[in-house]
Amino acid sequence: MLFGLVQSDLSFEFNIVLLLVFALSLLTGIIPHEVAHGFAALKQGDPSAKIAGRLSLNPAKHIDPMGLAAFVFIGIGWAKPVPVNPFNYKNFRRGNFIVSIAGIITNLVIGFSSSLFLYIVYRFGNVDSLGIFALFYFFFFCTVINISLMLFNLLPICPLDGYNILVSFTKPTNRYMQFMRQNSHWVLLSVMIFLMLADFMGYGVIGVVRDGIIDGFLSFWGLMF
Repeated sequence: MLFGLVQSDLSFEFNIVLLLVFALSLLTGIIPHEVAHGFAALKQGDPSAKIAGRLSLNPAKHIDPMGLAAFVFIGIGWAKPVPVNPFNYKNFRRGNFIVSIAGIITNLVIGFSSSLFLYIVYRFGNVDSLGIFALFYFFFFCTVINISLMLFNLLPICPLDGYNILVSFTKPTNRYMQFMRQNSHWVLLSVMIFLMLADFMGYGVIGVVRDGIIDGFLSFWGLMF
């Protein structure tokens, strides 16, 4: 994914800027997502993330090596999950739901806001200028990464947020939840392998999702303005 960003028709300077804004925009997706989980948990009565120093915007506290590698080579990945203790929640089901949805909403808000700035730069900017080029691709990547993270985390696979949202409304003893607790690592691995094989065979799922997100938002803002 990261190496695929380099474009032969761009100068060395423009390619370096492209890689830098990708790395920077990646941080806007994974760090606020995890901080939102930790802050929501604190408000629900669990100080675990605060005690661990995870209510911080310092990237070093949130980056997971495997998740970062997945971002680089596949195009979707994860950060180091913030520590939470659901038994500290004032109300388990409500607290678990709020904490689970917090990261998803954060990514949605950042992605939606970025798409507006992307549209403004796209409509009125000149991407032949290095500064405008950097702004365009920064908001482009912010939009794609945050919305992709939101969609990925909605998958009902343990330990993703979608699974924890289900936990808030179902019995922990039902067969699906039991299956996920026992086999989630294999399910996630299968999803990753599928995405890699699809991309290798020319059926880039990530690319289709990316194009759909950008086209959808640009069309939306085009109707608004």
